[in-house]
Amino acid sequence: MEEAITDLLLGASGLTALVGQRITWATRPQAHALPAVVLHKIDGAPVYSDEGESGLFSARIQIDAWATTYAAARAVSREIMAVLSGYGPDSPATGIEFQGVFAEAEQDSFEEATGGVRLYRVRGDFIIWSAT
Repeated sequence: MEEAITDLLLGASGLTALVGQRITWATRPQAHALPAVVLHKIDGAPVYSDEGESGLFSARIQIDAWATTYAAARAVSREIMAVLSGYGPDSPATGIEFQGVFAEAEQDSFEEATGGVRLYRVRGDFIIWSAT
């Protein structure tokens, strides 16, 4: 699933126009230019029915849009939302069968970097249902 989400984001020309190939999982390399996107799998598990595993998997993915200005972080976040929110079985093939991608929450924040530079982050949480 992680590779398919990365491929979806890298295939979005509006997003890559802003961040290039700077889409990573779990960490943003220290020298990475901004804006950039960092994804985190918060949780995930198979979905069960009375007969056992149903063949579905549910995961919560946090996607952070980082930039040196709030406007830039917000622009990256909007592109992520345009790609993922509502993505489902009728969307273009990705090699994994997504049953649905749903925006769950959004939060803005910033942190002080070296030299007093502010780094802005727009965090989005998505619930992703996929076939296992």
